Amino acid sequence: MHTALIALLLAWLGLALADTDAGPDQPAVTLKDVPASAISSGVLNKTVVFGYTYETGVGVNQIAWNTLTHLVIAFFDTDSAGNIVTKSDSIPTLVAAARKTGVRVLASVGGDGGGSQSLAMALSTAKSRTNLAASLAGVVKSYGLDGVDYDFEFPGNMDQLGYLHDGLSMMRATLDATFGKGARLLTTTLYSTNGLFGPQLQAVDAKPFSDLVDYGLLMSYDYFGGFSKVSGPNAPFNDIPGFKGLSFTSSIASWVSAGWSPAKLVAGLPYYGRSTLVSVSQTPKDQFMPSSGNGAPGPVSNIPGAWTWYDLRDPKRGALASPTVARSGWQRFWDSTTMTPWLLNNVTQTYIGYDDPLSLTTKTNYVLTSGLAGAMVWMAQYDYNGELGAVLNSFRTTASNLAQEALDEEESSSAESESSDESSSESSGSGDASGSSHASHGASESSLHGVDSDSSGNNILPAPLSGLLLPALAAAVLAALG
Repeated sequence: MHTALIALLLAWLGLALADTDAGPDQPAVTLKDVPASAISSGVLNKTVVFGYTYETGVGVNQIAWNTLTHLVIAFFDTDSAGNIVTKSDSIPTLVAAARKTGVRVLASVGGDGGGSQSLAMALSTAKSRTNLAASLAGVVKSYGLDGVDYDFEFPGNMDQLGYLHDGLSMMRATLDATFGKGARLLTTTLYSTNGLFGPQLQAVDAKPFSDLVDYGLLMSYDYFGGFSKVSGPNAPFNDIPGFKGLSFTSSIASWVSAGWSPAKLVAGLPYYGRSTLVSVSQTPKDQFMPSSGNGAPGPVSNIPGAWTWYDLRDPKRGALASPTVARSGWQRFWDSTTMTPWLLNNVTQTYIGYDDPLSLTTKTNYVLTSGLAGAMVWMAQYDYNGELGAVLNSFRTTASNLAQEALDEEESSSAESESSDESSSESSGSGDASGSSHASHGASESSLHGVDSDSSGNNILPAPLSGLLLPALAAAVLAALG
């Protein structure tokens, strides 16, 4: 049912995007025309927002706790034998702060660079995988955590991918045996493009991995940066001509197509942008300019080739005077294809492609209308005065409200169905009650609920919306056949 629902909703979104002249004051995807009944109350009631933070506790005061459902502490280091070696006095403080607002906490192992190299070694033998799972379960118990996240960036060959699967399987079994079945969460990060587990891997069926974990955290960012030949958006919403598959929407679609359950897919949102040194004219025609590596680091974070939202909005050295107004020396532009803003400094020849409240709103609205599990933020402490967190707070509130509306409609439809059944039974008189009842529950179920159904009788979408979607789907099919 979820696959059919997503396909139909994506078709609707295609129409919405085609008809929307979105600009800097208007998100590309809005919710006002989407009936609550088009979205499952069950999915929305479980909408999650994961936020990563450093195990050192740096920047913890910037975290807007009310925007999160889960905090992921990054990263716990492992040795080659699978022993967790990270110890930090900040972890109890992070856990205590999260508990005050009911946020669940996970320990993440791996990460970029050396962390994942160590994780690869720890996953490479049955003995070390068993030891790693036991060691992480010990961390969960010691700090009173709610689960574990495997962040393997990235398996370099098919053998390593197999080790990751076996490691997740061992971790799942160990958590269940230690704390009770399903009592602790297990998540894993997912590479951004083409539904692949790594840039050097071939396509595989993602379902066996999806079945092992509670959520897959999709790193739908870092599409362009100082590592690219040209400058470009860190996290474009739509595909860019000439760069097929490098976008938020394409990444989501590719993982669902690969077999990952949408109800377990969490879309990544960056609280930072990528800076690039570029060759520019005073008025570039677009944001794709020859790149010569990382641009200047953010003035506060000092991260090579990156500016956090806090860097961008820093009152003294930031590039933005407000979320939509550039400071002196910078020019701000809006790309209506990628649905992202970008900045240019002609003096320093620095380009920054980033996300702001508007671009994040487009993405969170898409998550709500696509049947996904929720959103993930890298990183929670990169915000400035809660400006980006406000988008996620609205996202959670909207999900809750839509879930309640959908639940009300489901209950109303159920009541109407029961009433119609009673009327049908009364009008049948002394006829064959079992035959009448069978006909009522089978042939007329769609008319009772006012919905279109699939071949198994599952309700998909309300009839008013199908009038818009079905012609679009038919046209798409005819176009494909033609």
